[in-house]
Amino acid sequence: MRDINETSATLALGDLTITSLSDGHLQIPSDYFLNTQPHEREAVTPTTRIGANTWLIETKNRNVLVDAGSGSCLKERFPETGRLNWQDPDLELKRSTITDIVITHMHADHIGGLSANGNSLFPNAEIHIQAREWAFWTDPQLLSSAEDPQKPMIGLIQALAEPLKNQLTQHSGDVDLGNGIGLLLAQGHTPGHQVVHLASGREDCLLLADAVVSDKLQFSNPDITYALDSNPGDAVRTRRTLFDKIASDRITFGATHVNTTAFATLTRREKGYAFEPL
Repeated sequence: MRDINETSATLALGDLTITSLSDGHLQIPSDYFLNTQPHEREAVTPTTRIGANTWLIETKNRNVLVDAGSGSCLKERFPETGRLNWQDPDLELKRSTITDIVITHMHADHIGGLSANGNSLFPNAEIHIQAREWAFWTDPQLLSSAEDPQKPMIGLIQALAEPLKNQLTQHSGDVDLGNGIGLLLAQGHTPGHQVVHLASGREDCLLLADAVVSDKLQFSNPDITYALDSNPGDAVRTRRTLFDKIASDRITFGATHVNTTAFATLTRREKGYAFEPL
């Protein structure tokens, strides 16, 4: 399985093997990052490059995919996305070995690689999602009531989600999936955003998804918010709670939008944190 991406990074955690898989990267306008100071804006003007990482967790009897990248659905706007190319027919055998999929949240850069042409690409997998996340994005009233600039994004998410509905296990809050794999509700970025907690013996790892979006800005200043956060206040509280735990307990972590597939930890620095790749 781990030959799927030549820029992957692998972490051994007791009985678990976690591989970080790059789906490419996106260029985001700097004004999407709010309440920044002048020196912070200068660091990312006019755009900031963010990664697009997903993960494969291997146990003795399960292959668990955490998000699947964007597939081909964002290539027109972000041409350097979709690198994992799960829709490639040559990957059908690899797709068939995936036993579980965790959707951290339903933005298209996380679920675009799960379906193509109205069909699920991972028909053998059980898909784990927070119930409130699924309910929010698939609400028929969401599209009709949205402002015009938001309708294309919502329509895309609903089209990508439709082929997945019969594979879902919906969770409410924190849940233990077994094999040392846990899901933690970490809302703020979206209503049902969740992160993954991995534990084996005394070792831990957190997969933060979009609890952090810019490694250039939000580690040093966790109070910086992002234009696509559904609840900026909750997003900041979630980020600070996770960062404090990582720094206090020296926990290894990965995040979707850091510009490396490497796993890392955090140390406290001034009013924020410093990112330290392993």
